[in-house]
Amino acid sequence: MGLNKKENTSRRKFIKGVAGAAAFGCACFSLNSLAASSGDKIKAGKGKEHLAAACGTYCGACPAYLAKHGSEEQIKLRLEKRLSSQQPKPLKRIPDPRWMDGLLCDGCMSGGMLAAHCQNCAIRNCAANKQPDSRCAGCEELPCQRITGLINMGSYLHRKEYLPNLAKIREMGVQEWIQYEAARWRCPRCGLPMSWYDAECVGCGEPRSKELFAVT
Repeated sequence: MGLNKKENTSRRKFIKGVAGAAAFGCACFSLNSLAASSGDKIKAGKGKEHLAAACGTYCGACPAYLAKHGSEEQIKLRLEKRLSSQQPKPLKRIPDPRWMDGLLCDGCMSGGMLAAHCQNCAIRNCAANKQPDSRCAGCEELPCQRITGLINMGSYLHRKEYLPNLAKIREMGVQEWIQYEAARWRCPRCGLPMSWYDAECVGCGEPRSKELFAVT
């Protein structure tokens, strides 16, 4: 069975999803509601378009980005939490907690330091050669074998967001989407940035937002 069939995705389905992206965003995690309740959190994403990766991931929640750009206190808290907790049993679709240990990154589109696995990314290279903004959001070939192949690799939960994210980027525009994601990936209580697989805030212990995919 082909990768596209396995994921049950198609170009028609993706394009159809673009039209509903704005409605989906409003129903699941309204940007307007966020602005009313946490305006400062949304502003935190302004000017950080380089965190919108070619594949549609939000680099601001990547452990490698947070390891380089988080505050010293946050990095220390994250490490202490890792060392003090028992090693969890491997869970399907959730990577080993050590999977990005030692990696540092400035974000896919930063032009700066990239994590090793992102430096020669086939998706990133393809988009850079074909798309004006070097992102897959405007590509008529979506969903292609490159991106569905990565989604299927390990079936990690954060990769399941790639295609929906690209649809939202196309509908909302990069800057608005980054603001949306910057707010979504913050602690609901204290506002500290959270990574893709943080079950709770490293600062205050608040459980991750219910608007994010569940990790327990």
